[in-house]
Amino acid sequence: MAQSGYVGKAGQLAAMAEFLLRGYNVAMPEVDVGDDIFVVEDQEGQFWRIQVKAAIGKRRRYGYSGKFAVSLQQLYTPKKPDLFYVFALRAGDRWEFVVIPRETLKGLHNVAGIGNVVAGHLILNCRLTATRALCSGIDLQAHRNNWDEWPVIQP
Repeated sequence: MAQSGYVGKAGQLAAMAEFLLRGYNVAMPEVDVGDDIFVVEDQEGQFWRIQVKAAIGKRRRYGYSGKFAVSLQQLYTPKKPDLFYVFALRAGDRWEFVVIPRETLKGLHNVAGIGNVVAGHLILNCRLTATRALCSGIDLQAHRNNWDEWPVIQP
């Protein structure tokens, strides 16, 4: 199995590929201060910040599981434009993504208790089945492979 740095970069590149296939321009910042990818819609100049967290899924009877760690400082610091998280889980020979705005994840933590806090990080234990995406027991299926924020740009 690949080392964690390789897994992280692979997840980042898989997310970038998805944005590119949808017609968006992508870039990696030269200095990593919390944003892994910048996404730009070139025609209108709209801009998004993306933080990618990647894991190799462990095969389970129900599907795959993976663990992600999110910095609490990043989670609780709003920016303009605000951050989106892309949780990339390698499920066998394919990628599965949970795409969620920072503010939504923060609300799920505050209100629904998603995740466990450990050493300044929110730890999310995610379980993906054929029909469900559960992270720390909270249903995130609506965010699974949900790229609605970035509709395909027609040439």
